[in-house]
Amino acid sequence: MAKPISQLTYKIVAFLEIQQVDTNESIDWAIEMMELGYESPTLYMLASFNKPTNYSEVINYVTDTVEELGLEMKSGDIATLSYTSYYVHQIAKGQRVRENLTELYKFCQMRDYEGLVYDFYLLYWAWVALDYEDHTYNHYWDGARRENIKTIVMDVAKKWLKKNKEHYAQH
Repeated sequence: MAKPISQLTYKIVAFLEIQQVDTNESIDWAIEMMELGYESPTLYMLASFNKPTNYSEVINYVTDTVEELGLEMKSGDIATLSYTSYYVHQIAKGQRVRENLTELYKFCQMRDYEGLVYDFYLLYWAWVALDYEDHTYNHYWDGARRENIKTIVMDVAKKWLKKNKEHYAQH
């Protein structure tokens, strides 16, 4: 059985491709990976940085650490799937559903309405519409109502994870 990884790994391996990755999260990731029992010289160096940090300070440590830990930096659609899966995992577990949905919405918008996560963009607007009115028809998401929108978002997240697992999983 593979050793567990930090959930931040899904964002970190997209570091080169996705400009929205917060460089300070690479330090959090390094610390979490050490707590999970991972070891490498660059992992220790990365964990020792003080926040705030910037891209040029940490990028070589991030890429070297990913390689030393036997992981792989992602590019293209696979990087997008990996990065967004971090938020989708949180939603599927019922953690900060609306906040994580908002992050996916912002990402989708910044990436010119990224098709790989467009359903979450629509779900965001469905939820916003429900903040104002709870009509029998929601033109963003069929069947969405105030009493079921959170469940719908979580269900879509679970289906998305199942559909895309082979594209973002690390092991």
